[in-house]
Order: sequence, then structure tokens, then C-alpha cells
Amino acid sequence: MTGRIAVLDLASGEPSERTGDTLTLDVPVGLPRTAAVSVVDGLRGHYLAADGHGVVYGVVSRPLYWRASGETCLVARTGGSKRRTRQFRLSRIQPISP
Repeated sequence: MTGRIAVLDLASGEPSERTGDTLTLDVPVGLPRTAAVSVVDGLRGHYLAADGHGVVYGVVSRPLYWRASGETCLVARTGGSKRRTRQFRLSRIQPISP
């Protein structure tokens, strides 16, 4: 499924529409609201904790269309497929407008 899904970037407040096959990650415990997660190898996420220490944790990516309306997750930024490192931002899946 590759239909458009509305998401809201929780750090910037910017809404956008993304394809259903956009990659997402679950939110790790302790992730600061303004942090981004970098994934280099598809297996490990990296971010800076609120205390400034680097955190590395295991990730499992899922397509955006698997997520529920209102759910908070990390959504891949656009253009990531052309780069070795993917960036993910804390976002909320927006309700579908009638």
C-alpha cells in the first residue's frame, strides 16, 4: 500500500503527507522530543540523550501504513533512500480527513 498518509513532525510542528511505504521505527524509551535518530546499517539506531550521551539501540523498521491513526513513531525523512544514513524524526500519524 503506497497511499498518502498525513503525519505531524512533533519537533517542528510541520505537517506533511508521506507514502504508505515510508519506513518507521518504534520510539525508544528516553528519546528527547527534539532528537532525530540515525540508522546507518538498518539494525542499530543512534541518538543523543538529554544528558548528551550517545545511545545505540536495536531497531526494526516497519512501513508507515502499518501504523495506527494517532500513533507516535519515528518517520524516515524524505530522500533517505539515496543516502547511506537514514534520519528518522519523532512524528504523530494524523487522523484521516473525511
